[in-house]
Amino acid sequence: MRKGKLYGVGVGPGDPDLLTLKAVKVLEKADLIFVPKSTEQQSTVLKIVAEYLPQDIEIESLDFSMSPATATRIQSRKRNAKRINEALNAGKCLVFLTLGDPMLYSTYSYILEYIDRQHVETIPGIYSFAAISSLLSFPLCKGKENLVVVSSFDTKAQELILKTETSVLMKISLYHKELYTFLKNNEDYDFVMVTEVGKEKQKISYSIEDLKEKIPYFSTAIIKKQIG
Repeated sequence: MRKGKLYGVGVGPGDPDLLTLKAVKVLEKADLIFVPKSTEQQSTVLKIVAEYLPQDIEIESLDFSMSPATATRIQSRKRNAKRINEALNAGKCLVFLTLGDPMLYSTYSYILEYIDRQHVETIPGIYSFAAISSLLSFPLCKGKENLVVVSSFDTKAQELILKTETSVLMKISLYHKELYTFLKNNEDYDFVMVTEVGKEKQKISYSIEDLKEKIPYFSTAIIKKQIG
């Protein structure tokens, strides 16, 4: 039997209109769709692609461990990769959906370690910070300016931020209080935070005071050094 193919599809940040044409074409021919099992993320991803899915499409949730134990996380990835390989060997057209882009902070990237790359194609999606930049007409970089993307706020991340003109801060719900303190002590930054970009609950904030409150998971901030 001819082996199938796995497509890793980035669905963008939340607005269905930001899906690429290539992503739509792949969705329309899929036999089986995989989504990481997470009540909030799963429902968000499926809502984005809903209008492009075949009526009788099979959807399967994959449970990825979030345990602090590395061995446990690896075991769950191998288990899910085994399931995907079984479907590939059955000759199916598979789609693994991921928010944003599959190559940035995505569960999909871990799965690739256990899949034959000859049977994989990755379809890029729009990053949340790209959508935010365009939404606000807020250029990320100009001229010789540099950009850094961080997902934590340890000493290394702070050193990178201090050396860089523009910083994208992802997963800020995990360190919003530390970010508030940093910006309070370093006032020469323009700040914007967008929650649920591209969705009905989208919220935009230019005040660092909002960082003192509980921050929703789907929130991204951009800070830019004031020049001159």
